[in-house]
Amino acid sequence: MMFTKEHLHFAWLQVRAGSKTAGIDGISVDLFESMATEQLQKLEYQLHHETYTASPAKGFYIPKKNGSKRLIGVPTVRDRIIQRLLLDELYFPLEDTFLDCSYAYRPGHSIHQAVQHLYGYYQYQPKWIIKADIADFFDNLSWALLLTALEELSLEPIVLQLLEQQLKSGIIVAGQYRNFGKGVLQGGGLSGALANLYLTNFDRKCLSQGINLVRYGDDFVIACKSWQEANRILDKITAWLGEVYLTLQPEKTQIFTPKDEFTFLGYRFAGGEVYAPPPPKPVRAEEWVINDSGTPYFRRKPRPAKPVSRPPKACSIDKPSNFPKASISHYWQETMTTLYITDQGAYLSIKNQQFQVYHQGELRIKVPVSRVSNVVLFGSCNVSHGAVSMALRRRIPMMYLSQKGRYFGRLQTEGDAKVEYLMLQVERCQNPDFTRKQAEAIVRAKLHNSRILLMRLNRRQKSKNVDETIIKKASNELEILMSKLPFADSMDMLRGYEGRAATIYFQALGSLFSGSFTFEKRTKRPPTDPINSMLSLGYTLLSQNVYSFIQSVGLHTHFGNLHVPRDNHPALVSDLMEEWRAGLVDSLAVYLVNSEVFTIDDFTLPDERQGVYFQAHALKKFLKHWEEKLQSEVTHPHTGQKVVYRRALELQVREYISCLKGEVEVYRPMIWER
Repeated sequence: MMFTKEHLHFAWLQVRAGSKTAGIDGISVDLFESMATEQLQKLEYQLHHETYTASPAKGFYIPKKNGSKRLIGVPTVRDRIIQRLLLDELYFPLEDTFLDCSYAYRPGHSIHQAVQHLYGYYQYQPKWIIKADIADFFDNLSWALLLTALEELSLEPIVLQLLEQQLKSGIIVAGQYRNFGKGVLQGGGLSGALANLYLTNFDRKCLSQGINLVRYGDDFVIACKSWQEANRILDKITAWLGEVYLTLQPEKTQIFTPKDEFTFLGYRFAGGEVYAPPPPKPVRAEEWVINDSGTPYFRRKPRPAKPVSRPPKACSIDKPSNFPKASISHYWQETMTTLYITDQGAYLSIKNQQFQVYHQGELRIKVPVSRVSNVVLFGSCNVSHGAVSMALRRRIPMMYLSQKGRYFGRLQTEGDAKVEYLMLQVERCQNPDFTRKQAEAIVRAKLHNSRILLMRLNRRQKSKNVDETIIKKASNELEILMSKLPFADSMDMLRGYEGRAATIYFQALGSLFSGSFTFEKRTKRPPTDPINSMLSLGYTLLSQNVYSFIQSVGLHTHFGNLHVPRDNHPALVSDLMEEWRAGLVDSLAVYLVNSEVFTIDDFTLPDERQGVYFQAHALKKFLKHWEEKLQSEVTHPHTGQKVVYRRALELQVREYISCLKGEVEVYRPMIWER
């Protein structure tokens, strides 16, 4: 879509009517107003050329009624304008999605209407009431689930891109940049609408079950007919919220009898009547306060009507030079987030907020930095100092592989490691009972998913002269090994079962490949045939994705369970890869071979170590199919939602955090259905 000057001007007028506070750049609304024309032109240019970048918010704490503090973030004025623009763009899609039981953060809906809705259930015969509050609601929203919900609104790609930028821009508190890897910023213009969207599936489940729900943000009440029904519903909603990584706040969650009085959004309910709250106490002007619904808002100081005479604060702004619209080559697609550079001698530079790739003196591709989440370089590729600096500032990891796909290392900024998680990881790593339970769950998922893939492929290829006895025998043996896992005497025996299962699995998998390629056994360093070459590269790319998600949420990559922690080995990455190997990498390799996407000419002849690798042109083709696989959809078993594989990887890292924090006893891996 095109964001016009008129759109930006209207958004600016709405921002101007709000808080005057400056963001992290120190530019207040008054200062911005003195140079609004030039700044809006600059914003229009950046949006058109996809060079706009969201800035971190300025963070500070405000006191809550219970004595604790709440983190508030103030975006820059520029970002507030973009947020207002996006909020207007979201209005109709969100209103078509929201349900009648939800009242917060919706134009035309109010606390009074929510109270009236509840009173409709309560006035003739007082009910058993569940009154609940979600613990740290805004801070715990999963980005993967939220972005998936936004994608389901069928928004234009540029809108999704800008929304993701705002979501992940971070916050600076006392001079320190912080990015929590989840949650939405309280104080941001989009936060309320996004938080509301996050709970829409929860609303839908409640209404489909005939539950009388009234929700205002993270505060909600449910009217029930009896104590038994109230307890049954409370168990249900606790489970449903758990599916999206939310929990109820125990001290604020209660069941009231028909004789009890209770308050909701400041209104008191008693004896079939509802009573308005008393007038609010006077508060100081120009401060952040929290209303009865728990929502922070900025109380403005009344402004005098007469104009204030002062020197102009405008500064000159040089207009950026025009440059042509970025061309997208065959190795970059709209859906991709990883930039792969495979041409030997290629040079990666940065200009006008765009990564630019040159090869043999020719500009091959340029991609807005805002679209890139990872950079992967194969072989002899050079990177400019500016591109490195930009990647570090934007926290975009660069992974270096050999031309043959062997992993060398990563270049990235210091991780957002959380001390809380690190202490838990060290403690859990020293607990044999914990590591054993998680290791068994990981091995079981790997064996199960391997078995399911064999059975699926066997069903699809019954007419292709596949020896079904090999598949059935392997399937039975894998099932037997799964039954032995609980009785393994030691971790070494557990790993032994995993190794035995891998041998059985790959022998059976080899019988499912057709065409000119053959596969007898798994060979790694080096891969000695084309299929092993595909598998090795696929596993390397899978590990890169898992590694990035683990670091982004603040976990340490080296504290695993199944894989022994040791120096220079990211054991947790290896652990969380296991459940994905069959469904992501192995299934892709079978598809590519059996569909004859590659021929024998797409691979090199064996080298001095008998290693076989992709030819340069075939490598690009494989990466294209790999990205398409990551963008295909799968139903996540623990949330019940359809998400793309890349988001499912992120959700599984969240699952491990739940296990680490004791919210669930055992890690719940990704389990494939038949």
